Amino acid sequence: DHPPPVWVQASSLAIYGDAGERVCDEAARVDEAWPANVCTAWEEALGEALLPCMRWVTLRIGFVIGREEGALPFLARLARWGLGGSISKGHQWISWLHEEDMDRVLLRAIDDEAMCGVFNVTAPEAVTNAELMRELRQVLRRPWSPPVPKPAVYLGAWLIGSDPVIGLTGRRCVPHKLIAEGFEFHHRRLGDALRELYETERANENEKENAA
Repeated sequence: DHPPPVWVQASSLAIYGDAGERVCDEAARVDEAWPANVCTAWEEALGEALLPCMRWVTLRIGFVIGREEGALPFLARLARWGLGGSISKGHQWISWLHEEDMDRVLLRAIDDEAMCGVFNVTAPEAVTNAELMRELRQVLRRPWSPPVPKPAVYLGAWLIGSDPVIGLTGRRCVPHKLIAEGFEFHHRRLGDALRELYETERANENEKENAA
């Protein structure tokens, strides 16, 4: 009887499948295999639930980087243990986004009445997995690490209850609609974003040590 004025849905860039070198904007072809078909089912379910009076925004979210949540802390631990090499050959594309920009997109989706439809939520410049791990090692001041062979990825995924397809596939996505609507990213380059995250962490640790 009293529906919300806007429904903001979290989806995933995984809907485009393992896209290889294909650049995917919001109009790109979606994949039919797992896990893309799960994303499609999410989005179709939203369409069935909406009422005519409701504005809707579907956010196809990329790899959000933050110090405390998500996959980045796990990758940082691996890098600190000397296991921060690329996953397999490292050619798979990673469409990433700083957690601050993620929060800003969410707030805009709620507040901006002109925002409607499907949006890729990722920084403008994707990187390969090899580039991601190299930048992370540099920020954490860790040496070069050898690539993780594919059989080890399958074993590691089994041990932590994950799926190897998450690490072995990727997609190169662009936030065409966000840019067209004038959204300004505070973090456009991965190296700068990682330095902001971990240099702030080191500064906080140094403050605690000095206070003690």
